[in-house]
Amino acid sequence: MHTNGVDDIALLSLQESHSLSVLMYAAPALSLGSRQIDELNVCWNSVIRKIFGYHRWESMKCVLYGLGRLNVKHLILLRKVKFYWRLYSMDTCNNMLHNLFCVYLQNNYCHDDVAKTV
Repeated sequence: MHTNGVDDIALLSLQESHSLSVLMYAAPALSLGSRQIDELNVCWNSVIRKIFGYHRWESMKCVLYGLGRLNVKHLILLRKVKFYWRLYSMDTCNNMLHNLFCVYLQNNYCHDDVAKTV
C-alpha cells in the first residue's frame, strides 16, 4: 500500500468498505467451515496489520477491540443472525419463504438435539 500521509483510521474505513465487503459478500448464505472462517479472519487480520504496522506474531484482538470493530468470525455470525431474522420476520406476502425457513429451523434444531444426546 502506498499511503504516505493518510490517516490510519481513514485507510481502515476504506479497506472495510471495499475489501471487507468483498470478503463478507455471501457469507450469510454460505455454509463455511471453521477452517474457512479462520482463513478469512487471518486474511483480514493481515490487512489490519499492514495498515497499523504490526508484525505477524502480534494479536489483533486488542486492536480490533480498541477500535470498536469485530473480527471476521463475529461479523459472519452477526450477518447470519440478521439474515435469519429477516427470513423469519418476513411479512405474509412471502409466506412460502417464511414457512420454508421455519421448517429449516425446526430440522436443524432437532438434529442439533440428537447430536448433543449421542
